[in-house]
Amino acid sequence: MFRSSRIFIAAVAFLPAFAFAQESIKVQRLAFRDGRATVRGSVTGYSSTDYVFPAGAGESIRAKLKTSKAYFNLLAPGSTDEAFFVGSTSGNSYEGVAPTSGDYKARVYLMRNEARRGTSARYTLTIAVGTTRATDEKGPDFADGLTGGPDYWEVKGVPAGDTLKVRATPSPKGKLVTQVGNSAVMKNQGCKLTRGQRWCRVEDGSGRFGWVNGKYLREAAWPPR
Repeated sequence: MFRSSRIFIAAVAFLPAFAFAQESIKVQRLAFRDGRATVRGSVTGYSSTDYVFPAGAGESIRAKLKTSKAYFNLLAPGSTDEAFFVGSTSGNSYEGVAPTSGDYKARVYLMRNEARRGTSARYTLTIAVGTTRATDEKGPDFADGLTGGPDYWEVKGVPAGDTLKVRATPSPKGKLVTQVGNSAVMKNQGCKLTRGQRWCRVEDGSGRFGWVNGKYLREAAWPPR
């Protein structure tokens, strides 16, 4: 089960002198499908790997590492040496909310005492962003406003003279359902990652449903009247 951590820890923890401080870190970008990515690997001695994944502000992040000896830390966008989650002290599962948008990193490593002995450990790392649980079972593509984010979204950041396209499928090539402008408020039906991009299913005031690019959505202060 996940260790509950729904409130993001503002005071980040400095990473202790783990094994990866002495050797270069491999970097691999995770490939997501329906908001979930699973990777299997191994770590030996002083080696470590950073698994990079995108998350939008306010999206849920769930991570779980199955292993006998390895641990993982989570680093926020732009961080290279500080972690907001340290697996060696908090366990090998995490559930929380992304405080900002950008590329996060899950760093898998061995503790120094194991690295010195040249220990090898296999692992399976699962990361879920949005509304999909990081388990071995595939979760729903989207959730309602109570479990998948705010109840309502407000459209913001659309370039002047342009509109946000509401599409029948979570794709820029999906059939056009309607178009909305900045300040439009729509009911949240949940979000998911598709090819590394966040798409959110919404319902407009006329009862029409569709998918929109999540980067133009912000939590609405109140529902439309």
